[in-house]
Amino acid sequence: MYDKNAAGIFYAARHFSLARMGNEGEDMIEFILGRAGTGKTHACLSGMAERMKAEPMGSALVLLLPEHATYRAERRLAAMMAGAGEGFVRGLVFGFKRFARHVLQETGGAAAARITSVGRRLLLKRILAEEGDSLQAFARAAKQRGFTETLERAMEEMRSYGIDGDALLQAKSALADDDLCRKLVDLALIYSRYREKMAGRYNDTGDMLDALAEKIPSSRLLEGAEVWVDGLSFFNPQERKILAALFQKTKNVHITLTFDPTDETAMQREGSLFYRQAQTLQQLRRLAQEMQIPVRVRSLEERQRFQSDALAAIERTAFSFPLVPQAGAVGVALVEAATRRLEMEAAAADIVRLCREKGLRWRDIAILTRDEAAYGDMLALTLEDCGIPYFRDNKRAGVHHPLAELVRSAFEVLRGWRYDAMFRALKTGFFQKTREWIDLLENYVLEFGIRGSRWTMEEDWHWHRRRSLDEEEEGATQKEAERLCQINSCRRAVAEPLQEFAAQVKAASTVRGYAEALYRLLLALDVPQTLERWADEAEKAGRLAESREHRQIWDDVISLLEQMAETSGDETIKVREFEDVLGDGLDALQISLIPPGLDYVTVADFDWNSVENARAIYILGANEGVMPRRSQEKGLLSDADRLHLKEAGLELPQGSAEGSFNERFLLYKGFTEARDYLWVSYALADTEGKALLPASLLGQIRAVLPAVPLQTVPLEGAERRLFAGGRQAVTALAAALRSYREKGTLDPFWCDVYNWALGEKKMSIVLQKVLQGIFSRAAAELLPKELAAALYTKNRRLRGSVTRFESFRACPFQHFARYGLHLAERPEHGFRTLDLGVLLHAALREFGERLKKDGRRWRDVGEEECGEILHEILGLLAPRLQNEILLSSKQYENLLVRIEETAKKALVRLIELDAASEFRPVAFERSFGRGAGSLPPLTYALADGSSLEITGQIDRIDMDEAGRYFLILDYKTGVAYINLIEVYYGLRLQLLTYLLVARNLLAHTEERELLPAAMLYCFLKNPLVTAPHRIDEAEAKKLLQGQLKMPGWVLADADVIRALDSTFSFTKVALTKKGEIDKRKLDYVKTEEEFAILLDYIAYILKDTGRQILSGEVRALPYRLKDRTACRFCPYIAVCGFDPLVPGFSYRRLQSHEDAELMDSMELKGQEDAE
Repeated sequence: MYDKNAAGIFYAARHFSLARMGNEGEDMIEFILGRAGTGKTHACLSGMAERMKAEPMGSALVLLLPEHATYRAERRLAAMMAGAGEGFVRGLVFGFKRFARHVLQETGGAAAARITSVGRRLLLKRILAEEGDSLQAFARAAKQRGFTETLERAMEEMRSYGIDGDALLQAKSALADDDLCRKLVDLALIYSRYREKMAGRYNDTGDMLDALAEKIPSSRLLEGAEVWVDGLSFFNPQERKILAALFQKTKNVHITLTFDPTDETAMQREGSLFYRQAQTLQQLRRLAQEMQIPVRVRSLEERQRFQSDALAAIERTAFSFPLVPQAGAVGVALVEAATRRLEMEAAAADIVRLCREKGLRWRDIAILTRDEAAYGDMLALTLEDCGIPYFRDNKRAGVHHPLAELVRSAFEVLRGWRYDAMFRALKTGFFQKTREWIDLLENYVLEFGIRGSRWTMEEDWHWHRRRSLDEEEEGATQKEAERLCQINSCRRAVAEPLQEFAAQVKAASTVRGYAEALYRLLLALDVPQTLERWADEAEKAGRLAESREHRQIWDDVISLLEQMAETSGDETIKVREFEDVLGDGLDALQISLIPPGLDYVTVADFDWNSVENARAIYILGANEGVMPRRSQEKGLLSDADRLHLKEAGLELPQGSAEGSFNERFLLYKGFTEARDYLWVSYALADTEGKALLPASLLGQIRAVLPAVPLQTVPLEGAERRLFAGGRQAVTALAAALRSYREKGTLDPFWCDVYNWALGEKKMSIVLQKVLQGIFSRAAAELLPKELAAALYTKNRRLRGSVTRFESFRACPFQHFARYGLHLAERPEHGFRTLDLGVLLHAALREFGERLKKDGRRWRDVGEEECGEILHEILGLLAPRLQNEILLSSKQYENLLVRIEETAKKALVRLIELDAASEFRPVAFERSFGRGAGSLPPLTYALADGSSLEITGQIDRIDMDEAGRYFLILDYKTGVAYINLIEVYYGLRLQLLTYLLVARNLLAHTEERELLPAAMLYCFLKNPLVTAPHRIDEAEAKKLLQGQLKMPGWVLADADVIRALDSTFSFTKVALTKKGEIDKRKLDYVKTEEEFAILLDYIAYILKDTGRQILSGEVRALPYRLKDRTACRFCPYIAVCGFDPLVPGFSYRRLQSHEDAELMDSMELKGQEDAE
């Protein structure tokens, strides 16, 4: 409400600015009024300095400021005195909290146990747990994480405004809003219980400030003292009580307010820029009148800060209407950028320019942002890249520090020793094992799915990869045994302190007991020593802020444990409840740092900064919705609630409406901090490409300063300013060199940058990488033949499966990475498609071997007996697969049931095939070249004296009853096909190679050469049948049979086709009614001559592949056949660096040909090879 008496203030300010109300020796209150930049802070500091120079040992001179501004103000005061060649002992610079501690230490009252913000939240959490059933409005919210933070703010607000539980209940009786009444009842209950638990035991900030107001009259320090209060625009009732005590006790009190004393309408208009300050002035003036203390008003109207008319015009006219255009443009830059990253880089370049060309120091410059989430971390990286030292003038969340993560994850480990919790703890760096050991342990844990009690078992971990399912138990190789020894050593070293911690937590039942167990764990892990080591290393590397953060976090965590023990030490709670309380405490940890040096750029936000009077200010992110920030309702009470309470007689801040007015004043303060230069910039898009609009305030500035141009990034000459930042200069050089490569021209400036970087030891390495990236070409060299032989052969023998040689034909580098460098993806515990194939292959082999041993045909087994035999077989094989993975959980046990169903359907289909075929199985899972009990490898002599040995395993070999023909089956759980073009280029060699091996085997065992009847893929899967309309069971079965028909090649002989499948239900080949091969199925048949050509060609292509491997070919030359490439599923794509746009890289394009052309070519090459 407008106070008519306030007009006297403005009158006095205009006409009696030097007048003294009262007698010369009488105590008084002085209000120092002035707009931003008129010298209010300087008046305070110079007043103190003058008195200290005149009387060095007199009464105390106290300067009260916002807590975050004390450091810089004390430095300025010291610089003033040092400039006069003097020091000082009278001058004291405080925030209200530190001032309270200082006075209470003198007068008594500081000895009570002090509870921090974290402690208050812990205490409130305890109250919520005790009173949860009694709450009405907050019953559900009380269980949510972070509610105690909101509640603590409400308690602090109530305390500072002198509101207690009784006042809330009294206000309730005057309200009709039921929801608000329930809130007030809950708040009254919680606040009363909070005060009960605090009484006589703890001392929080509110208690200290109350005690300060009571103790000021008895303070000897303040006898005859003079006090200055600066940088505050508002005082809550609690702070006004302190000011009242100071008015009464001290000699003089000087209070500055950022306020235009000539604006007589400020009190009348709630939306006025200085409305809140005018209210404060009115409240303090009324207080002085009540205390009968003389008041003096000093008006500062002459601008002291702004060195250019443009900056002064922004302060005077940009924040009020109507907007009056002003002359001048010097000292203001308005900039737009496409993205925030470009905006920050342009600002960094301009900072470098100011320091290089205008002679500014880093400490003369500050950066203000309003959106910490969007700018904070990226801005830090940008400044580091440019070599600009900076200090982030805000509190840092301690929850992200490794120590906080260790504390949190240590308790999570106790809930089952899960992988994620365990390795979050191990990777904090506090365990006495190197990162390489931790990585080794992690790989093993992931590979075998280790969790739970396996971490604490007394026996050594013994699990290793089985190479097959044939044997009951396979022993580990010597290499595996050595690896297991290392892993068990590491496991015990890291698990032992956690086991001891688990035992202590289990034995504890109180908050104190759990806190002590955690403290012992931290000591057992040498956490203090590790933090000190990290701090020393960071300090030596010049990361001073990080160094101080490491040193402070230990004290913060110990303080948290002490607060928990102090507030709830003997309370019996469950460990999970303690963990939740601890988590809330860690979330509340904030690390406050003082600047680590003297010369740095200050990075701050508008709310929390002390950058007043900086020579240059950079304001980033001046976008709509950010400047001003959209005000939102926060806290337990809505704006409507606060309005109702005001009507009921309770004074509280008015929520978002008041926040909106304060936001405007914060922007005013920020935009008027600069003395010489102001940069204001905004981005046109965010990181996701969403359009952003400039803030309306930018339009107001442009209207006031029409002569200031709007610049667009990139700025003219900006790249040259980055020369002071070496890494950024070399990065910009990369763009220039890329342009040179494309256009053939290069600015001589970049030649100088290149020569400079070449001579700088640190930058030469960066330059080399830049040049490699721009002028890189694919490596064209081959490995030396001697190196290739040493890499790939043993005793001059090149051994491998068909898959290996197919890999080389797909891409030589893929083969090199896998078989030369032995690179492999990290195996992880889980059932994969490969495991399904291994299990089904083994089950079918065991089924066939049992029937063969009993002398039975597959057709003799009924469906029921088939299921019984299969169930028994899987019962034997499943425990051998991946250390009993299929028995490790209910989910996997259910999967095993589904696998059994799939295997049974596959067996039933093979039984039906046996009934329709004259061929019978003669061998199952027949391996060649794989040690004892297997067939010899497929061997070829190479020209250089080396030999090529092909190894593998044939799933099944069948012979007809006459013993003239044979066929091979290769089981597949996924997609399978064969075509001539891929055989020709060596991409699909498996079936033909197996056919060749089977022919050699049968020629040896049968003592005559048998003819190939077929080579087929046999599906072991249960496909899904889909149809465009509803179908019956018969149609579904027909569609299913069509999907399961075996692809491959069959001998082009009607008798053989009929003998192979008399029903034509199992292969893709069919005969017409005349007994001829269906012409639509000719792609699936090959003549006896064509089979012979194909087998000769296979011998050629295998030998040719062996020769190329030993020639040293390792280039990244992936094939491309139509739309298929070798890169599609290649796990090494990130290693080879293949990029078709880089010179020297290109696909090996495979041309398509007619089958007849391919057969002719294969026949010719096969003949040449034979000769």
